[in-house]
Amino acid sequence: MIRVAAAAAMLVGALGAARAQSVEELRRAISERDAIIRELKQKIETLERGTAPRAVPPGAPPPAPAAAAGDDEELGRALERTLVQQGGLLLRPSTVELQPEASYAHWDRSRGPLRRIAGAALSLRAGLPWQSQFQLRVPYLQVTTASGSATDWGDVDLSLSKQLAREAPGRPGLIASAGWTARTGKDGFDGGAPTGSGFNVLQAGLTAVKRSDPLMLYGGISYAMPLSRQVSGVKLAPGDTFGLRLGTILAASPDTAVNFGLNLGFVRPTRLDGRSVADSDTVLGTLQIGVGTILTRSLLLNVAGEFRVAGNVPNFRLTVTLPIRF
Repeated sequence: MIRVAAAAAMLVGALGAARAQSVEELRRAISERDAIIRELKQKIETLERGTAPRAVPPGAPPPAPAAAAGDDEELGRALERTLVQQGGLLLRPSTVELQPEASYAHWDRSRGPLRRIAGAALSLRAGLPWQSQFQLRVPYLQVTTASGSATDWGDVDLSLSKQLAREAPGRPGLIASAGWTARTGKDGFDGGAPTGSGFNVLQAGLTAVKRSDPLMLYGGISYAMPLSRQVSGVKLAPGDTFGLRLGTILAASPDTAVNFGLNLGFVRPTRLDGRSVADSDTVLGTLQIGVGTILTRSLLLNVAGEFRVAGNVPNFRLTVTLPIRF
């Protein structure tokens, strides 16, 4: 009987110890769970603030704010790189972008003498102080018409852009630009195929951008004023053009962006010796679709197609650009 009582006592003690151990293990598990929950909560709050957790020694200055959307990391994404090409984002000061370009455009036989234009161009963009940017573009073209062809330099154009307002909640970012196109190409007034418009052109524009992740919306208005000149003793003044464009860029991934855009141009009548030429006013329209993908940290490949909507523009134009950032 004593042995049985002793065995029972030992069993009860063992069960008590096991129970106490189980309770202690349960408390430890709950404590570990609470610690994990606190850590996850801290990470979520950190992501919402857009800042990384950082220990700050007593008396040290507070950490610097998170990088703005225009910093190098942002500018390295395909969406922002594409937006730079659309004139909706400027390069940072001292940043340079060199852009080789190849293009091909085709016209129907029923819409005039032009048949096709194949060309290459080289553009230079440079970020300047005071939130501004300079751009220069030099084209070289082969133009084929119903009566012949010509290969020569096209019209060189340059522009200067300035950030007027940065994007903020409830308002878009605004960029103003002013440009000049020089009549460096062949004008075709001698009966040959033209590689340029034949006129110097003053240009001005305003572009607005608004982010709505994963989209970037942009729109712009522009005004182009060709300067009149004497041609065979006649003062020729092409009509001014008021432009309107709307578009969006979709960030399919950090390295790939898709661009959709509609471009419209409202051309006023041409004037000969001060008199308007009948039926010379027109509306031009194209639909643009493009894809940009980052090949390396400094290299973007962009392929874009433009398709005729209205007016005397190509039935389609295919353009391939390769912006290289330094």
